[in-house]
Amino acid sequence: MKNDDILNDIDKKILVGSKMGVFNNPLGRKLQQLHGLGLLDPWAIGQINKRVDKQLRKEAFRAIPFKQPQLYSGELILGADEKHHPIKSPVQYMNAGSLLVANTGSGKTTLVSYYATQIAHRVKGMWLVDIRKKEFRLLKTEFSNMGIDLIIVRSRKFKINPLQVPYHVDPYEYASTIADVLVKVLNLPHRASVLLSSSIINMYKKFNILNGGQKYPTLFHLFEAVRNNRNANSQSRQAILDNLEAILLAFGTEMLGYYRGWPVHELAKRHIVFELTGQPEAGKDLVLNYLVVAEFISRISQGISNRPMDLWMSIDEGQRLFSQKKESIGHGGNSITDLAGLVRGIGAGLFVSVLTPDDLSNKIPAITSTKLIGRCGSIGDYNAAGQFMGLTKEQIFWCAHNMVPGMFVGQVSDGPWRYPFLYTVPKMKQLKVVTDHQADESLKSLDSLDVEPVEFSNWSANERIEVSNNTVHKTQRVVGLTDSEFRLLKAIVDNPMLSSSSYIKLAKISPNTLKKLRPIFIEKDFIKEHTVDSSTRGRSKRIWEPLDAGKQAIARIPQFNRSK
Repeated sequence: MKNDDILNDIDKKILVGSKMGVFNNPLGRKLQQLHGLGLLDPWAIGQINKRVDKQLRKEAFRAIPFKQPQLYSGELILGADEKHHPIKSPVQYMNAGSLLVANTGSGKTTLVSYYATQIAHRVKGMWLVDIRKKEFRLLKTEFSNMGIDLIIVRSRKFKINPLQVPYHVDPYEYASTIADVLVKVLNLPHRASVLLSSSIINMYKKFNILNGGQKYPTLFHLFEAVRNNRNANSQSRQAILDNLEAILLAFGTEMLGYYRGWPVHELAKRHIVFELTGQPEAGKDLVLNYLVVAEFISRISQGISNRPMDLWMSIDEGQRLFSQKKESIGHGGNSITDLAGLVRGIGAGLFVSVLTPDDLSNKIPAITSTKLIGRCGSIGDYNAAGQFMGLTKEQIFWCAHNMVPGMFVGQVSDGPWRYPFLYTVPKMKQLKVVTDHQADESLKSLDSLDVEPVEFSNWSANERIEVSNNTVHKTQRVVGLTDSEFRLLKAIVDNPMLSSSSYIKLAKISPNTLKKLRPIFIEKDFIKEHTVDSSTRGRSKRIWEPLDAGKQAIARIPQFNRSK
C-alpha cells in the first residue's frame, strides 16, 4: 500500500506546507501540533488550507524554478532573496569545507569579501589567499575600522621553511607528508618520494631534529643532499634536482633561506592576506600546500575534535591546489585533499573557489558541505556544478540563461533547509587603495615571531666547476658549468654527431633539461646543430657537433673528468 493511500487531504497539506515553511511561526507550529494530536476543528483546517494554498499559488507564479529559502536566523548574512529580504545562516555553517564554482567577473571576490568582513571578528585567524590578483588587500581599512589588524604578505615577502616540522607533529610523519607534497608540487615521478623522504629523515637526524632540535634543514640543504647522493635512482635524482632548482632560484634565500621561518600555527592566529601573484605556478603550489597542510596536520596531531571555527581560510582560484591531474601523478593521493576531508572537526573553515569544475578533484565536492554556483562559462560547467548540488534540469537551464554577476545559487551545509536557493550579494563600496609600502608596513606585526635565517647569501642551486692553476674544485658561486651542463657537454664531445635525443641516456638527464640546455650550448658556441631529414616518417633529426669551445671547456677539467 502506498503512503498516499493512507493520507487524507489535510495530511498532504501539512506535509507540503512543512516543506515550504508556511508553519514557521507560533501559530503555524500550533496548527501542526493540533494536527498531530488529531484535534483539528473547521477553523484550524481552514487556516491550514489557506496558508498552504497561498504559498502554492505564489510558487506557481514564480518566474524562477527555486524554492523561497527558509533561512531567517544566524549571524552570517549570505545575501538577499528576490524580494531583497536577508538570507541568514549560523556562522558555524562555515566551519567545514565550502566550494564556489564561478568564472571570472562573476563576483567571486565580492562574495568572499562580503563574508570575510562578517566572519573576521568571530575567528582568531583568517587567511585570504589571492592567487592571481591583489584585491583582498583592499579590506585592510574595513578590518581596521573593526579593530582588526589585517596583515598583507606580498609575493616576495614570505619567510617560510617547508621542512620546518609543524607544531605537535612527529618528524617522521611529517617527512613522509612533505615528501608527498613535493612530489605533487614539483611534478616528480612517484618513486622520487622515497628518495625525498629518506633524505629529509637523514637531515633531521643530522640536524638533531628527532631529539627536539629547532634548527631545521632547508630546501637548499635538501637539494645538496640529493645532489651528493650519487647512489640514488638516477631518474628520480635528476628530476628532483631539475625541478627543485627552479623553485630555489625563483624564491632564493629571501623567501626560503630560514632554519626557522614563520611558525604556521602562529600565522593561524592572525588575519592575513597571502598574495601569490608573480610567483611561478610551482611556487604557488609549494607555498599553499605547505601552509594548509602544515596547519591541518598540526591540528590533527593535537587531537582537536569538534572545535568551534577559529580559523577561516579562503583560497581564490584554487584549481591547481585541488587538481585531479595532481592527484593522479604516480597513482597516489593528494595530501591536502585528503586532509581537507577532515577539516570539519578541527575548527578550520576552508572556502575554495574555482573557475570551472574541469580537472577538479572528485573528492572536493564530496567533502565540501556548503556549495555555491555563480555565473559560469558554459552549459557543461553548469551541468557539472549543478550535479554537486542536486539541481534539476530546469534549474540548470535557468542558470545557464539568467545568471548575472553578483547572483548565486547556494546550498548550506547544515540545518533543516537543504534545498538550493537563489540569492544576490550586494556590491562592495569603494574601498581605499593599499600601496605596496603600506602592505609591507603591516608585516611588522610578524616581527615578534621566532625566525632564524641561514648563514649564507647569494646561494646558487647549481653546482659549478671552477678551474684555476690546473686544480679543479667545486663551488656554489662561480659561473661555469653546472652538473647537468658538464654531463651533457661531455657526452656530446665523447659521442659526436648523434641525434639530440640520444644524449638523454648518455648524459643521464631528463628531456626537459636537454631542451633547456640546447639554446645555451648553441649561444656559447659549444655545439653546432645540423638538421638532417629522416627517411622514415619525413621528420628531421637534430645532429649535434661539438665545437672547439665545448671541447676546451671539457679539457680544462681533467680531474673531474676522471672522477666521473
